[in-house]
Amino acid sequence: MKFSLYVAPVFATVGLVSGVPFKRDVDPALVPEFGVTAGVNPTGTGDCDGIANPAGNVIKIPCSCPPDRASFLQSLNANVNAGKVVNNPSVSVTFPTDDSKDSQLARLQTAIVTLQNLNGPGKGCPAASTTFLVQQKVVQDGTVVSTPAASSTLTPRSSGIDTSLVPGFGVSPGVNPTGTGDCDGTTNAAGQVVKIPCSCPPDRNAFIQSLETNVAAGFVVNNPSVKVSFPEDNSKDSQLARLQTAIVTLQNLNGPGKGCPAASTTFLAQQKAIQDGTAAPAPAASSAAAPAPTSVSSPVPTTSGVNVALVPEFGHAAGLNPTGTGDCDGITNDAGQVIKVPCSCPPNRDTFIASLNANVAAGHVVNNPSVQLTFPADESNASKAARINAALVTLQNLNGPGVGCPAASTTFLAQLKAVQG
Repeated sequence: MKFSLYVAPVFATVGLVSGVPFKRDVDPALVPEFGVTAGVNPTGTGDCDGIANPAGNVIKIPCSCPPDRASFLQSLNANVNAGKVVNNPSVSVTFPTDDSKDSQLARLQTAIVTLQNLNGPGKGCPAASTTFLVQQKVVQDGTVVSTPAASSTLTPRSSGIDTSLVPGFGVSPGVNPTGTGDCDGTTNAAGQVVKIPCSCPPDRNAFIQSLETNVAAGFVVNNPSVKVSFPEDNSKDSQLARLQTAIVTLQNLNGPGKGCPAASTTFLAQQKAIQDGTAAPAPAASSAAAPAPTSVSSPVPTTSGVNVALVPEFGHAAGLNPTGTGDCDGITNDAGQVIKVPCSCPPNRDTFIASLNANVAAGHVVNNPSVQLTFPADESNASKAARINAALVTLQNLNGPGVGCPAASTTFLAQLKAVQG
């Protein structure tokens, strides 16, 4: 019996492999923000608050919506790479990266259909669990500020506002809890500490996300009768307008009149200082977000002289994909693997800045005095690197010598590499 063996030419296999187009993930800075937090005001039947409709009525949504941001981005990337919704192949998608109106609308549409088909054909989260439709309308109406072009920038500005102009809270949550849900807020004119919910002020990133959504819409999305603006010049009227927008965003964070009180921030004090002419000049608006904005005077002076606009952003949220053992997702390493970090990391932004201020004022890490640091305010690469390093050692020694959060709970090392590289 004769056997014949056919050996396929090697070049044919190589040709097939090389013909497969290379796919890469989308720039997350171009992915629309949800603008809504999951699990707000649960009814006990599985429903929670979504956005408010134009009549001011809150739309009920599943409490699990919107989904975890990292999971959503993963699904979005899979859909864009496939050119269609993987869970509903009849729906085509694109994700152009230029700044044209059509491209912005295409990205929003891709986000919407990804959301709606997250777990199968038509099985996902409703559009009302996000502000995607509101964002779509403002783009269509031509009232939205241009989004940034795709880049390696670590801090997205989805609504076009300069986040360095957003007033600082000036208060940390959870101070001196009474055991009944109340904590210390600001001190009133009579010298008495005003009690506030211990969850206030909110997470800084979540607040800025809501603020950006409101500014893009021109009104408070959760209370549409309240108009807002966010002018970026340095006039007295513009500074007051920005503070007023911050106040109404804070007060309507979770629905009409449902949010945090002004006494959970120093917004009113900042407002009075501007009205009285005693506030320092506000920073000029920058043309693009960056890990370290230009050095300017802060409207909220700090005892150490640190301008909070120059403090590097974490670039990562706490509590992503908890394992149940205290670990959550940190950043992804160069090998594409997610590094596990404590679920409490990165820390509360205001708490972190308070520690950074104390360290910079001392010239060393208070919790680890052998570690020296500086926080120069100029725009040289050496000064940017020094500021990132000051943030890094503050993070790592937050609760004692070497007791804090790992660098992998932030993008500090990536920012450092970008500055040094």
